[in-house]
Amino acid sequence: MANYLSFYVERVYDNPKVYGAPALLLATFAFAWQIFFDFSGYTDMARGVAKLMGFNLILNFNNPYLATGLGEFWSRWHISLSSWFRDYVYIPLGGNRGGTWQTCRNLFLTFLISGIWHGANWTFLIWGALHGLGVIITRELERSAVYRERVPKLVKQAGVFVFVCFTWIFFRAESLPDALLIINRIFTAAWNDPQIPALMVSLVAFIWLYQCLYESKFREVLKLSVVRVSVAAFMVIYLCFAASGGGAFIYFQF
Repeated sequence: MANYLSFYVERVYDNPKVYGAPALLLATFAFAWQIFFDFSGYTDMARGVAKLMGFNLILNFNNPYLATGLGEFWSRWHISLSSWFRDYVYIPLGGNRGGTWQTCRNLFLTFLISGIWHGANWTFLIWGALHGLGVIITRELERSAVYRERVPKLVKQAGVFVFVCFTWIFFRAESLPDALLIINRIFTAAWNDPQIPALMVSLVAFIWLYQCLYESKFREVLKLSVVRVSVAAFMVIYLCFAASGGGAFIYFQF
């Protein structure tokens, strides 16, 4: 699986300038699975060979893309290295023995060093920094009862996977300019590229949601002044920024 995905990932990431957002997005998601299949695959083979000789090595990957939080992701991904950084970097720095600020500092430095460990490149440094900031920002949220009990598991898993995929861009890109180009193209094209019409989809979804609410028990909510004024204001703002022109009315041909 890793080798099969690599054909597409290498073609796109080796020359991202010639590809649009759809290909860059697909290659990014493909790389997320490529690195998992590759890394998890050969460590499992090493564990299997070791077991044949009587050595029981620890599990190194435990379905990391099913994690519901970034902290949990790092307890499932490359467990041997994560444990090493915990024991020999995070804990010696002070771990969580100090206050909140010291704990956040130690977490960030640990991930920053982890990024540098992967390579002396700005892309790896940013990759480590992003994960450090992500873990710090979501640390308390993931411990809250609301997050654990109210947020659907699938939503939490999707959020973690998307964030991890975003950081993989820096991990995989050949250079920092390439990484920034990929991100810029993905996020800008999502609003104006006909192949990824996020704005169009979101507007249609908004109208569809309004219609669903109108025929449900929440119909009375739509009659509230604050809702009606907000919708009207949104329409005016949209008209101010929407592209002018456009084709003829579809029904003109009839």
